Amino acid sequence: MDWSLLTDALTQILHFITSLVQPHLYAISLAMMATLLVIYGDNVMALLRQQIGSLGFFLKVTVFILFCAFGFGLITQYLTPLMVELFKMLGQTWLGIGVVGVFYLLGSLAQRKGII
Repeated sequence: MDWSLLTDALTQILHFITSLVQPHLYAISLAMMATLLVIYGDNVMALLRQQIGSLGFFLKVTVFILFCAFGFGLITQYLTPLMVELFKMLGQTWLGIGVVGVFYLLGSLAQRKGII
């Protein structure tokens, strides 16, 4: 059996998957960040509730609004480009399958948290 034919075929398949993913890498990373916030947002909000629990109503609501509007927004804005760069480190061969693998990892995390 000629292994070079098999490895060439597998490499071509991996490159094809990457060619489908690569033009949309920023949007895909943004979707992954949003998914992470859905999965772990309740943990972040519980931590925030602990920190602001003794504040008055007006201040508590103000901190909540600021954190939701700017905190989650900043997290998304700054971590999405980092995720894009991490994916680019995988290279042409492994990028597509890496993205698919991370989506399956996110699904597994969501299942563990009882979201799905």
